[in-house]
Amino acid sequence: MVTELEFKESLELEGFILPRRFLLESEEDFLGKFPVVVKVNSEKIIHKSEAGAVVTDVKNREELREVISRLKQKFPGEILYGEEMQPRGIEVMIGLMNDATFGKIMLFGLGGFYAELLKDVTFKRIPVDSYDVEDMIDELKFSAIFRGYRNLSASRSVISKLLLKVSNYAEKVEFSQIDLNPVFLYENSYVIVDAKKFQ
Repeated sequence: MVTELEFKESLELEGFILPRRFLLESEEDFLGKFPVVVKVNSEKIIHKSEAGAVVTDVKNREELREVISRLKQKFPGEILYGEEMQPRGIEVMIGLMNDATFGKIMLFGLGGFYAELLKDVTFKRIPVDSYDVEDMIDELKFSAIFRGYRNLSASRSVISKLLLKVSNYAEKVEFSQIDLNPVFLYENSYVIVDAKKFQ
């Protein structure tokens, strides 16, 4: 697995939108806005939440100092980084797989909490075009969520452009699997909150 920090930096260079992040040796290294999410950057840890390698909603520098100290003790020698917490959006996941038979495939579905609960996903072979991504949106059983849910909404245009961008990216790089989950969708934008890449 490529470390999340390295992968996110490479995605940013490709023009994808991600949270601001800062390497953390101490609380003074965080120069963003609170609250902050603190993560352990390690190629050994695949599921950060289960390992206790991510702490969310750190509200101030005093809390940040305590969290950094605790994570350094629990994960000695590992790099820590902090990200500005993002406003809640509609959560989706975008996955890429390089299948020995079918080649590169893109998955799109509801993400975050909804991913395991609803298992509402669709697949297309890469490359996809504008008609394919419209189909992917419509094929989701719960696609109506994009029109508005609990004061959240996401434009089809934002989703379509993002899926096309991911498809173009997938054609240029080598991977066995990529997981962008969750991606927060907003009315006029998006942000990739978590990202994993396996070579």
